Amino acid sequence: MALTNFGEQFAAKTLKKYYQSAITPVITNRNYEGDIKKAGDRLNILSFLSDLSLEDYVAGTDMSVQTIVDSEDTLVVAKRKSYSFPIDKLEDVFTYADDIAENLVDNAAKVVERSIDSYVLEQAQFARAGNWVGINLRVAGGGATAGTSASIATSATGGTLSLQADDEGGDDTTGVNNMPNVENSEDGGIYFSGLTAADVGKPIRLTSGKTWATGWYRITAVTDSQVATIENWDANVSAADGGAPNGDILRYLYGGSGDDEATYAQNGDGKPSGGVVTAGGANSGWGWELQAAGGTAITATNVYEAVTMLGTALDKGEIPDSDRHITVPPIMMQMLKQASELQPAISMAYEGVVLNGKVGRVAGFDIHMAAGSRVSTRAAHYNGTTLASGASGSGASTTITAGPATYQVLANHISFITFAYKWSESRIVDAENQFAKKYQGLHLFGALVPAQRRKAGAVLFCTF
Repeated sequence: MALTNFGEQFAAKTLKKYYQSAITPVITNRNYEGDIKKAGDRLNILSFLSDLSLEDYVAGTDMSVQTIVDSEDTLVVAKRKSYSFPIDKLEDVFTYADDIAENLVDNAAKVVERSIDSYVLEQAQFARAGNWVGINLRVAGGGATAGTSASIATSATGGTLSLQADDEGGDDTTGVNNMPNVENSEDGGIYFSGLTAADVGKPIRLTSGKTWATGWYRITAVTDSQVATIENWDANVSAADGGAPNGDILRYLYGGSGDDEATYAQNGDGKPSGGVVTAGGANSGWGWELQAAGGTAITATNVYEAVTMLGTALDKGEIPDSDRHITVPPIMMQMLKQASELQPAISMAYEGVVLNGKVGRVAGFDIHMAAGSRVSTRAAHYNGTTLASGASGSGASTTITAGPATYQVLANHISFITFAYKWSESRIVDAENQFAKKYQGLHLFGALVPAQRRKAGAVLFCTF
């Protein structure tokens, strides 16, 4: 009879779980960590909104005095993560493994790292309005006779955006008609023309024709499908610094053409503000554009182009070309390796070098890979299932479904996110009424994207 059991051996070491190296230390700055470690759970950070201006000096003439406008951001220690697990003395004596405590404590540390990375990558939502790359939803204005119109009423903190769409047979009076589904000229898809809570944080602007547009504004809240509150990309509320000269807080309200907002006019006749939006009224003709309403389908063919568009967005904000990072999911890393523009190799792509998740370099960005719960996603804009049919009344042309979960790939300069550890401690305590020890840890940390630093971040809103 052949022997099949030659005896058993038991490993002296437990099976360790391996995780990605933490990404946070290299894609964020920790400029204020020393201050946040002092008393209190929040830190106020002062910044100045405008650059100093220069003028020609004329002898014997007084120089003009520039008004300095400041702003304040608050870094809050918002996250408190802890762990606590016991190891009984009896279990420790009789088990065959000799590194149980060491392994579990190491595992806890890695789980904390993963939680921090996930929290930090969620800050992508604060990237500057105008710096999102995806499928834009364009709803054209209806001109002087149709009911599709948009307007902005400025306020002390930004403005209120009001939309109205022609439902092809419904009542075109503001607040009565339904927002219909429309075919998007960008990709031919059917989208809901109104707004939902899923659009909060996204950029939006008003458009007139195919070439004229206001600046990009950030949606801060959605009241209903036709009304939202908006703010400047940096939340600026001072007309003295880059605000419209006639007192409107929102920049570039009159608009301009081209991709460079710096060339847009602040004010002028025909700006899309004031009054009730009605068919043929003073504000007729303005449509709207929601940036990155849907996710761009990324393939090996277009992945390099998408990354360069992110780089261009940062370039427009005069962001330094050093210390730039992009954090991608594994499938996007695979596509980067396959992209024809990057052959024969991305730097480090075929080397066994992984430091803080860094797996390569492309188009001026250090590439970091985030997998599992580290990956940041959010819902896309609502999709429509049918186009307007000409019917009026409740439910006409508004059969919609929630948008799919879509990747937020963050591209940023190191200045974009400020991260700080407030405090961390680990300890071993005796368990009461047991022959056991408890291994415990507590981590307090926070992250902030200062309003002025939003321009140092860009987002690729995409699917694979």
